[in-house]
Amino acid sequence: MGSQSRETRRKQLAEWEVKLQKRLAFLGEKGFDEKKIARDALTKELKAKIKESHVRLRAIDATEKRTGELAAIKAERLAKPKEETPKAKKAADPPPETKPKKKKKKEESAEPQQA
Repeated sequence: MGSQSRETRRKQLAEWEVKLQKRLAFLGEKGFDEKKIARDALTKELKAKIKESHVRLRAIDATEKRTGELAAIKAERLAKPKEETPKAKKAADPPPETKPKKKKKKEESAEPQQA
């Protein structure tokens, strides 16, 4: 049930919180103490899903914030006239002179090798 929309995540979060409250109430009626309730598998699963939803909502917020910042930067850039934007010109530095490569002398391969 993963989703990247904020509304869907909030609905899921609300559902899981309601289910967790019902489960805690059910276990409390049965007379379980806090240690047994904390070890309950369904309780752990619901808490994990709630935690995951909170993390995902924070990530969605961060993404939307960054998108807004980038849109503002782009709007600023487009609002500036083209003459005002500084252009970096390459300096006419001559490339460094390359040294001529020395050719390796061929070892005298004409002489037979003695082993």
